[in-house]
Amino acid sequence: MDDLDKKILRELQRDSRSSFTKIAQNIGVSTATVSERVKRLTKKGIICGYTAVLNTSELGMVTLITKIKIKSGYSVDEVGKEIAKLDESCCIHHVTGDFDLLVISKCVGHGKCGAVIEKKKNIEGVQSVDAELVLNTLKEELKVKL
Repeated sequence: MDDLDKKILRELQRDSRSSFTKIAQNIGVSTATVSERVKRLTKKGIICGYTAVLNTSELGMVTLITKIKIKSGYSVDEVGKEIAKLDESCCIHHVTGDFDLLVISKCVGHGKCGAVIEKKKNIEGVQSVDAELVLNTLKEELKVKL
């Protein structure tokens, strides 16, 4: 990945709805160059998709953070795949420390969080679930500095 790729990615992070023509104008290259680069970055798995960023608090959603310990003899990846199947699961990380997985979930209202915790506890291979509710989100974004 070179500086031109980074410029394109910065533009897409700023506004993924920008046309290739607009991006090309902003960074001083041809539309064809942007198109080719985006195709290549997508094929490499660097660009994974495009989406709208929602203010989930305004939608009445609560952020639930769960730390999950996996039973000995079970695969962290396999248990993680099962947790990923839950509609509420937004982000799953295999982590160091006392727990194996850190899971960020979005639940509609506080009442739904208990049910989501129970779903996670009932997944085969889960030893324990430690849960916390987010009271206030100070920053939440997926943009990275390139």
